[in-house]
Amino acid sequence: MIGIFDSGVGGLSVLAAIRRRMPNADIVYFGDTENAPYGNKSAREIASLLSMALRRLAAAGATDIVSACNSASVSVHTVPIDLLRVGTFNVVEMVGPTVAVLAPRGKRIALLGTAATVRSNIYQDAFAARRAEVSAIPVPELAGLIEGGAPREKLLPVVRAAAEEAVSRGAEIVSLSCTHFPFAKDLFEECLREAGSAAEVFDPAEAVAEEASARFSSGGKGGLNFLVSKDSPVFAAHVERLFGGEPYTISPAGSIYWALKTP
Repeated sequence: MIGIFDSGVGGLSVLAAIRRRMPNADIVYFGDTENAPYGNKSAREIASLLSMALRRLAAAGATDIVSACNSASVSVHTVPIDLLRVGTFNVVEMVGPTVAVLAPRGKRIALLGTAATVRSNIYQDAFAARRAEVSAIPVPELAGLIEGGAPREKLLPVVRAAAEEAVSRGAEIVSLSCTHFPFAKDLFEECLREAGSAAEVFDPAEAVAEEASARFSSGGKGGLNFLVSKDSPVFAAHVERLFGGEPYTISPAGSIYWALKTP
């Protein structure tokens, strides 16, 4: 079974891309809606929350994992999964597939992410290892606004400021490297055009889905189950919009925040 986790609604964009490629795979998705977003948390908090998310998915029967949270990618890379005391998984995360697609293209890349993602330098280091440069721009407010279901008029000034910064850095590609951000992809495209830029807006979900479909079994009965650490009408609305044409369940997984107090 494939397990997918994110701090909330963002990873649903990745799940949708995986579902298109692997319609028969059994999938369980854990959204840590109680603690979303992760982007402004410390590395220690994120690592603790990652550990508990993996435990939830393991208990649900997942053996293959998609880490659909860019802010958690640094923990996926630096903390051996077996040391998180949750067993051993096959893991696909966001950074590797994104860099593999964009680095060879030889274009100026502006990467938009959370404060935690940008601060970790994980993308900058990965691009540098492939002799490519990236300009990383933190957009700390956006994930929380999207998670909370903020309307267009609340999102627009944040998106416009990020787009204008990307343009000022000469971006030819703008990578939406927080899985929440693709929910505002149309706004990014609009704001870039307003700023006179023809930059491509890149959603990493397809690259991650391609990696997952190459590495994980696509067999199963097409089961689709969602676990949430806190009831969220916004989460439920996104699930219904994206997956309402097929059977699914949304179940409470219980609070996981106590993990942050673990020594």
